[in-house]
Amino acid sequence: MKNVTYPLRLPADLYRKAQAEARRRHKKLSEIFRELIAYGFEALPPLPEDTTRIIADSWDKLGPAPDIDYGKL
Repeated sequence: MKNVTYPLRLPADLYRKAQAEARRRHKKLSEIFRELIAYGFEALPPLPEDTTRIIADSWDKLGPAPDIDYGKL
């Protein structure tokens, strides 16, 4: 599993609430933040059903791939 680290800027009162919740649940603070982030993702609006046309249009706009001479790399 790959770990990605992001700094969080939190107001002091929110940080204290998270610490209290971690103590109440007998979990690490990092586990509480992971749960909070995971639950937040569920609240995001769903992706559109058919994105294939949008993706195809984007690739078409990029144009042809450049010619690369791998011998010179």
